[in-house]
Amino acid sequence: MVKARVLVVMLVAIAAAGAGNVALSKGMQAVGSLEAFDPVSLWAFFTAAVANPWVIGGILLELANYLLWLAVLSWSEVSWALPLNALEYILVALTAAVFLGERVGPVRWAGIVLIAAGVALLYGSWHNRETPSVS
Repeated sequence: MVKARVLVVMLVAIAAAGAGNVALSKGMQAVGSLEAFDPVSLWAFFTAAVANPWVIGGILLELANYLLWLAVLSWSEVSWALPLNALEYILVALTAAVFLGERVGPVRWAGIVLIAAGVALLYGSWHNRETPSVS
């Protein structure tokens, strides 16, 4: 079933993007913050970043996300698929809290709940003949 294929690929892409962002964050925390903008400092910073295993893993996960996203866009309308991609916000907040120890406060969770509600409404629009345009 086409609908299931699109949804599964979307969810895998979202998981790859979320995991990629968390891995990139963990790697960049290990590298440290960029403090100077002179060429030598920039070179040292970016060299350290691209040599970090977490950053490399994050880049590969983001690449997987983009490749899967190409398939999704070949099957559905972008006006349907892109907002559904907001599920990544929920995943990233949860994984950042668990794996990075980030504190996600009540206001942020409230915003994430609103986003989730919007995604639920959007997903419900699947039955509309206009969305998605799977051939």
